[in-house]
Amino acid sequence: MDTTIKSAEKNLKLSALLSFVGINLRFISVNIIKPLILFDIIRPENHEYYELHVPNMPDMCGDIVAVAVLFFAYFFIMSASVKKSINGKSANSYETSGQYPESIRNLVHWSRGIFSVTIIGFSLYFLSKYFLSTGLEAFAEEAEESTLSSALVYLNYVIKEFSALVFVYAYCKYLSPNKSVKILLYTFFFVRNLFATNLLGLITQYDLYPCAPLLDVLSPIIIIYSIIGIII
Repeated sequence: MDTTIKSAEKNLKLSALLSFVGINLRFISVNIIKPLILFDIIRPENHEYYELHVPNMPDMCGDIVAVAVLFFAYFFIMSASVKKSINGKSANSYETSGQYPESIRNLVHWSRGIFSVTIIGFSLYFLSKYFLSTGLEAFAEEAEESTLSSALVYLNYVIKEFSALVFVYAYCKYLSPNKSVKILLYTFFFVRNLFATNLLGLITQYDLYPCAPLLDVLSPIIIIYSIIGIII
């Protein structure tokens, strides 16, 4: 096999792997670190508490690492060997054009699909976390009296829910789990974020947010499943 094609395949697989790692970092940041803060397992040294509904130092560090990982994923997926292979410009392109370019194109489609969906998920996640949530927290008193602010609150809830499901889609696209596991993952994150956004609380008039960290006790299982999937 042409060395350019070998390099392209390696880079595409690395890009998909790094995108998958970025997704798991998001799961760790939101589904593991925040519950540890809520239960006072992670305690600040110079502050009385960490605010859970807006960005705080522990999960911001997780986000920074995730962005760095995605940068390298983009670097690999846009490498010169990948561009040469999909354009049929490898050293032995005449000999391999009937076999390898098609396989490379399929790999490109798979890897870029995972990366693109992951970027969409993070874009929605950051929009909610660093713009909508922070802005609504800063103007909490006005939000109770403003129709626009109330609309932004609901929009923020919907974005949080949708971004979590986008991450699950990218997660499943990488691991290709069986149908039962897919259903469990979608159900877990959908229900978890219903509690986390307190959408159910608006209906029942009770604050159901603490139910989300209780469900997050199951999150380490997802991380372990991810590690096993990567090894396999």
